[in-house]
This record gives sequence, structure tokens and C-alpha cells, in this order.
Amino acid sequence: MEREHYLKLPMSILTDSLLAKDIHLSLKASGHQDAFEELLSPLCSDERVKDWEKLRATLTSSPIACTDSGEHSPILLHHCRSEYVTDLVIAAGRSGSGIPYPDQEGKIDLVFIAAIPGTLNNEYLRILGAISRVCRNENALGELRQASTPASFLKILEKGCCE
Repeated sequence: MEREHYLKLPMSILTDSLLAKDIHLSLKASGHQDAFEELLSPLCSDERVKDWEKLRATLTSSPIACTDSGEHSPILLHHCRSEYVTDLVIAAGRSGSGIPYPDQEGKIDLVFIAAIPGTLNNEYLRILGAISRVCRNENALGELRQASTPASFLKILEKGCCE
């Protein structure tokens, strides 16, 4: 039973942190910095963000993780710990044409941004790990790339967090 609870925890954190309004399935960005801005801008009015300008500066200065998802395009995961959010905040985007990224052979088509206050360190690590695992699963990754709505995209991530 304890293991089952542990597996469900990332899903509930994900559901509370990645809101449908913050899932953008048609990124217009032609570069990774543009994609970052496109995902981050709507968070300006998010009640979980205490100071958007300072959060933006913190994320901008944080290293970007570009993870290989096997045979598929790399996934961009831009994240930081920040005192400028009250809770875990995640935004996700998908590009149909792909986004070039320095030193990467393939174009990026999935981008995630995450910020969390330092007090939620364990949850932060769990959710980033869960997103990474889902994106390494060929079936789940294919489903994410085909999701037609933000709700279906989130449902695919949730399902992957429980497997």
C-alpha cells in the first residue's frame, strides 16, 4: 500500500501544479528562448507567482536541462527553486515544427518550465523525475505529441506518473 501511495503522489502534485491553462499545444516559437518566453508570459497573472519579474530572472539564470528521449527529439526542461512562487508551478508546451537547440541534433518539440519554493524540495524532485520518465517512454511520448487538448495532454502525463 505504501508503494501505491508513493506512485500516486506525483500525479496529485502534477494535477495541482500543471493547470490546463498552462499547457500550450501549438507553440509559435522558432527558438528555445522564444519558447521559454511564450510559456512563461501567461504565468504573470498566476496567483502562485509572487513576483513574475524576479521569477523570470531566476529562471533565465538557471541552467536548462535538455534531455534525450531516446530515438526521439530531445525534451527541454527549464526549472528552478524560487522564493518567488508559493507552490510548484509548471507550464508545458509543444511545437509542431520543432525548435532548434544549440548542440542538439534533433529539434525540441516538448518544453517544460517548473519553479518551486525550496520548502517543497522532495515533491520537486519527484515531479521532475516523473516528467522525465514519461518522456522516455516511447508510447507515452507519442501520445503527448498527438494530444489534441490540454486536458488530454495532462491525462497522459498523469497516467505516466502512475506507471
